[in-house]
Amino acid sequence: MRHIIIASHHRFAAGLADTMDYIGNIKGIDVICAYVGETPLDRQVAELFAGYDSEDEVLVLTDILQGSVNQAFAPYMGERVFLVAGANVALALELALAEEPLTVKDIENAIGTARQSMRLMNTARVDIDEEDE
Repeated sequence: MRHIIIASHHRFAAGLADTMDYIGNIKGIDVICAYVGETPLDRQVAELFAGYDSEDEVLVLTDILQGSVNQAFAPYMGERVFLVAGANVALALELALAEEPLTVKDIENAIGTARQSMRLMNTARVDIDEEDE
């Protein structure tokens, strides 16, 4: 079984999970909005992992590379536990909708695709097909 965790500083994770539900009808995402409640982050993370089977696949998407939220998940990385920092909607959807078990290569490819979707539109050349209008 695949579990998806989105974790962030403040409420970014809740917004991303809501967007994934809206766009991709993806439900059942575990969300950690760090530093908004009384429960320490390490305890929130430990409680989530205590509910998973050791054979489950776990995809963890965090907001900031090297941030405290990302660091809280680092001890849990393993063969079936993937930790991805710098998540955005495109990346989250692609990984969550993957039908096959995830691999390192799959995740690296998805990260590359997500990077390519980021553009400064002020300088991007957009080809508009006359027939599209």
